[in-house]
Amino acid sequence: MSFILITAGENLPTVPMLADVLVAALGLDRSTAALTARRCWGILGTGLDEAAADALAAHCAGFGVAAKKIQADALPTLPAPNHAKKVILENGQAIFSLPGGRIAAVSPGEISVLAAAPIKEEFTKTIKTTEGPSGGERAARLGIMVVTGLPIGMGKSKEVKKEIKSSELSFYMDIILRDGAERLRFTSGDFDFSGLKEKKIYSSQMNFRVMAAELAAFAPTAFKNAFLLAMLGGKPLTLLPYDSLADLEKETTHLLLARRG
Repeated sequence: MSFILITAGENLPTVPMLADVLVAALGLDRSTAALTARRCWGILGTGLDEAAADALAAHCAGFGVAAKKIQADALPTLPAPNHAKKVILENGQAIFSLPGGRIAAVSPGEISVLAAAPIKEEFTKTIKTTEGPSGGERAARLGIMVVTGLPIGMGKSKEVKKEIKSSELSFYMDIILRDGAERLRFTSGDFDFSGLKEKKIYSSQMNFRVMAAELAAFAPTAFKNAFLLAMLGGKPLTLLPYDSLADLEKETTHLLLARRG
């Protein structure tokens, strides 16, 4: 039988605290331990035998980090997200509009986890342009015509394909329902924030913040991730290392395990 060791509770310990644990438990150098601590999202070890899990838990206790040992077969697989396009909070329910005209009416107690993150997405698009001969080519052809008197022309235009790379920062929100039975998701860039009514403004990212706060107040018992807690607390957001949706999903998995515990 194998085990997982996670940090207990909703709030993640600080990176220095977790780095201390990893240095002592695994013999890592300080920089490697700090990097590992930043990216573990509360999941300290997986696939551990019982002795190794207990030893790691003992190191956690020694540094004041609360931890929980969980059987590996309890590790949840997050369901594929259903992309919500709108939510209205009324009459004690969150009413989500989903693709295909479907509606999901959710009570506060059905929301297990709320997890938000900023994700920088890279885009590449190909554009076609028409370019004529360069200035040097035109000058050379003109010189030949002057010398030879032959009408050779200035050259033909040609179609050129160019790849343009750009990036965009989007805010993602995952809503985990009924202890992991369903996952809803919306993003700042393609969400209808009209459910905010008079609170809605013209910035999608600011509307996202307001909607996140509304959902957090609606479901006070839901576990909330580090980014959402920082957002609600007015704390700096730039230090949280979300490189991709994989970071958000790992953190959400930890919260789901911690809440079950």
